[in-house]
Amino acid sequence: MTSLGMLARMLRDLGALLTLGHPLLEALGRVRLRARGHEARLLQVLEEHVRGGDSLARALQGCPVPQTLKRAVQAGEEAGDLPRALQQTADLLESTEWRHLGVRSALAYPRFVVVTGLVLGLVLALVLPTLFGGLAHLDQELPLATRLGIGLGQWLSSPMVLVLLVAGMLGIDALLAGRWGLDSWRLRLPVLGAWLRRQETVTCLEWLDHLLTRGLPLDEALRISAGAASSPAFAGELECLAGEVAQGSTLAEATALRVFPGTAAWLVTQAESREFPPGVLTRMARTLQREVDLTANRGLALVEPLALLAVGGLLGALVLAWFLPLYQLIGAMG
Repeated sequence: MTSLGMLARMLRDLGALLTLGHPLLEALGRVRLRARGHEARLLQVLEEHVRGGDSLARALQGCPVPQTLKRAVQAGEEAGDLPRALQQTADLLESTEWRHLGVRSALAYPRFVVVTGLVLGLVLALVLPTLFGGLAHLDQELPLATRLGIGLGQWLSSPMVLVLLVAGMLGIDALLAGRWGLDSWRLRLPVLGAWLRRQETVTCLEWLDHLLTRGLPLDEALRISAGAASSPAFAGELECLAGEVAQGSTLAEATALRVFPGTAAWLVTQAESREFPPGVLTRMARTLQREVDLTANRGLALVEPLALLAVGGLLGALVLAWFLPLYQLIGAMG
């Protein structure tokens, strides 16, 4: 699949040339001369199809590009406003890619913290038995911290515990990344799931507004917007909502409306009651995006100090557990 950023640049250049009055075939050729690699090959295929008499939307049908792009271009051609449709689609593709990258970058640090913590557990499993092995034979009453350290070392040295730590590390990382079919479970997480659902809702509302403004039916617009989602589970829920709407249900009556967060769902039903005025869903999306950004910034601001406190507390407890019996031994010898 071609990257969204590259497609956005290509569409924006095409739209600019069409606005200046260049025919579509000539515009494709001019953009291809500036392109490289996969983008140039894609433009060459489009140019060959258009030279053969196809429209741009028809030429895109067999190309590895998102369905949202294909349908948006087709709607622009049917409305006789292809240059403007290309520019708007480019903007949507760029914002969608930016949001996908934002999700990955926001999850990178929590994933790093979780994996680092579990790796630290593996290191402790190897170090603690050696560290506290000699202290267990001291002929004196050991401090509570030391006894706990010895017990923890013996517990972590079990092969089964090591296997569970490795499995936990891989499983938690896969859950946070949404791999191995765990995306639906990721959306159910208390804080992270709600944040991800809001991100996907913002993307959906932007595409819905664009497609509905172009005259597409609501069920088709929902189904196409599902293709812009980075979460397969969220896209599946949107498909279910589109199916209910296609059977004659309104959004307010649809049980699958829970795909959207509470406030967003209510706002969408209010927009539906007014037949979706142009731009209203985009304004909702921007308001929701500000809330999402604020939530992400607050969450990331808490992760780092909590991680430092956890690591500092663990290392401090280990130092005390090691030095307290030595201090007692030195005092007894004195």
